Amino acid sequence: MMKRHTVNIRETSWEILIWMGSIIVLGFVVIFALYSYKSVEREMARQFNKEQGLLAQQTAMGIEQYMKDITNILSLTTYIDQISNGDPMAIQTGLENAYRSLKNKVSFVFWEDASGFMKFHYPHHVLSGIDGKDFSFRTYFRVAKELGVPFVSDIIMIGGEEYQDIPDRFETFIISFPLMGKNGEFHGVVGCAIDLANITAHYVAPIQPSESGYAWLVDETGMILYHPNPKWLGMNLYDIILKMELEGHNISGIQDIRHGMELKNDGMYEFTFPHYPSNTPTKKLLAFSSVHFLNRRWITAASSPYSEVIFLMSDTFKNTLILGSASISFVIIATIVLLRINKARATASERNKWAERVLIAHKRLETIFNGVPHYLAMIDSAFTITDINERLCDLYGKKRSDIIDKHCSLDFPEEERICHLDIVEKCFKSGMIISERDKRVEIQGKPYFFDISAIPLFGSMGEVEHVVQYAVDITDKKALTEKLIQAEKLAAVGQMSAHVAHEIRNPLTSVLLHSELLEDELAEDGDKEEAAELLHIIQKEIDRLSQITDEYLSYARLPHPKKQPVDPEKETSVVLSMLLPELNRRNIESSITCPKKLPKIMIDRGQFKQLLINLIKNAEDAMPSGGTLEISLMGIKENFLLLVKDTGYGIPQEISRRIFDPYFTTKDNGTGLGLALVQYIANAHDGWVDVESQKGTGSTFIFSIPFHETQLTD
Repeated sequence: MMKRHTVNIRETSWEILIWMGSIIVLGFVVIFALYSYKSVEREMARQFNKEQGLLAQQTAMGIEQYMKDITNILSLTTYIDQISNGDPMAIQTGLENAYRSLKNKVSFVFWEDASGFMKFHYPHHVLSGIDGKDFSFRTYFRVAKELGVPFVSDIIMIGGEEYQDIPDRFETFIISFPLMGKNGEFHGVVGCAIDLANITAHYVAPIQPSESGYAWLVDETGMILYHPNPKWLGMNLYDIILKMELEGHNISGIQDIRHGMELKNDGMYEFTFPHYPSNTPTKKLLAFSSVHFLNRRWITAASSPYSEVIFLMSDTFKNTLILGSASISFVIIATIVLLRINKARATASERNKWAERVLIAHKRLETIFNGVPHYLAMIDSAFTITDINERLCDLYGKKRSDIIDKHCSLDFPEEERICHLDIVEKCFKSGMIISERDKRVEIQGKPYFFDISAIPLFGSMGEVEHVVQYAVDITDKKALTEKLIQAEKLAAVGQMSAHVAHEIRNPLTSVLLHSELLEDELAEDGDKEEAAELLHIIQKEIDRLSQITDEYLSYARLPHPKKQPVDPEKETSVVLSMLLPELNRRNIESSITCPKKLPKIMIDRGQFKQLLINLIKNAEDAMPSGGTLEISLMGIKENFLLLVKDTGYGIPQEISRRIFDPYFTTKDNGTGLGLALVQYIANAHDGWVDVESQKGTGSTFIFSIPFHETQLTD
């Protein structure tokens, strides 16, 4: 009895342990299931947002093609002016044909003469009475006339705000193209009014990524061009957001989206925002893509409530959890019954433990294999791909099933070959890790750089059964390294120039002083014209060397800008007045064009003057036989533009991108630092500088910096 009692106690204790263990396991299973559910939920949301991103991209591509069709056909009419020698009937016929080609895409087409007066528009019944009106005040006309480039306007009142006698005026965008004669003279503008409603009706309004999801369209300033809420049309999105925040609405994630839209062409985000039409704060998914045409950038966005994306998965998860729990309970009960019947539980249990360990180990290896943030492929001795991680599939844009069990080289085109055969072969032959650094590979036409290693996996007999190819993408790292090296080179050159300038400046000063003394003594001794002329030449050359030294020092020691409000028109007039005698001596006519009430700019006053001097002197050197210098100041949106245009010999296209590089010059006595200083000043003020030029036709240098917000509101 005592022995039986002991056995019963042991069996009872064993059952208790099994129950306790099962409950713990069940708890872990539930926790793991919840964790898995959240992971799957996030992945499902990410995949859905990818699909929204594709919708946004397709919409953006459709709008871009729509605008491209308009600009292509409209640009063809600009050639009619040159071919017909300005024949008005030819231009009108060309515009009528353009309208017929663009019917339902534009509201009307028009032609304004060189003074900005409306000469012709079609169809005639639209905005009757507009012919003969002066539209030279419009930005699209000024840009075409002054810059000679196509332009897309802001939303404006078509027909003019002041011409109230014109019936049925409306607001939309204008696309304009300059009419230029055979000799480059300005003849006027042809253009069209975009039918924005047609664009949104065809490309944006039909988009419905989910049951209550929708798409919307904004321009680069945040103005809403389309939204299902008609009250928002024409309003600024960021003003709406600010108003809602002040009213206490639950809003989050908007700033990340705003920064993304400002810096990137496309992106995906999660955010909380009132969902139209209920206006209830809702967690949502958003994807956007950019539309680029001429000087404009629009943004198409698609958004859906997060709850709609994961709704179906919630019920599925609940059913799976119930079924899993029932299955686990059944297994536990069956195991206890089996333990009581089967006395050989120890052996079976041990076998099951080992099987479970092998399975867990396999799962762990599989998780690690797919979780490594690099590119992995397992290849057998026949060079057949036996395994591949998801990251490598994404790189080649293929499914795993399209790659597994195929020859890593022969079964793929050259630009899609998975393995690097020479490295893998060496690894199989040597049984050692083989590596190759900085290997350039083109995948689908795009260059990549990789650090590649082939790692052998040995079988039970010591032979190499498999090779793991391990590739690390160093493309971005390589590009960054090259930029750092270039920056260090420039810094070293700057230090060198400062050192050289310091070393030669004192001897130059001494030579200049003694040459002046010698000239005075020669003057006292009598007529020494030849010696005096030689000394004059020495002094002139020393002055030139000193000027070169100053340019090197100015580049090496250019200080951090001290920004202050500066009147650009006033400072430009001062600098031009200072340089006017030299311009007159060279028979160069100069002029300044500036609109009224141009806001002040935030810039270092001294550096702005230095920039003007360098650009004017550069134009002066380009016109040794005289010419015309035109300086234009203007504001376009949130940016200040300075244009310096000359009629000199121009810049060959093959060197136009190098003229801003330090020490690059085409002049016999140039230092190559003048335009480099201009670019430094532009970069230091968050701006840019560029040049438009062709050899023999003159050059136009364009300097741009953003207006300060306070200046824009003054």
